[in-house]
Amino acid sequence: MCYTTIGMIEIYGLVWDDWNKEHIRKHRITIEEVEEVCHRKHTIKESYRKRIQLIGTTAKGKTIAIVLSPEDRNLRRYRKGMYYVVTAFRKEEHI
Repeated sequence: MCYTTIGMIEIYGLVWDDWNKEHIRKHRITIEEVEEVCHRKHTIKESYRKRIQLIGTTAKGKTIAIVLSPEDRNLRRYRKGMYYVVTAFRKEEHI
């Protein structure tokens, strides 16, 4: 998969549902950790299907990758700065 680093993005809010909450829990990541990394210094890369990947570190030193989508499952774009959390995992899991 090819990634391209992009500049800063504005994140005003994250969209959560039962599916993505359970999915990140399987990777031993909490909602609070995802939100913390989104609002701290992080690296941003373009991914496929208009998604973006953030890589950052929590205050406790856990490095996680977060995949965000600007669209819902029906490909309708959210308002500016809103993103659906597709997944999140410890960066070490996918090196």
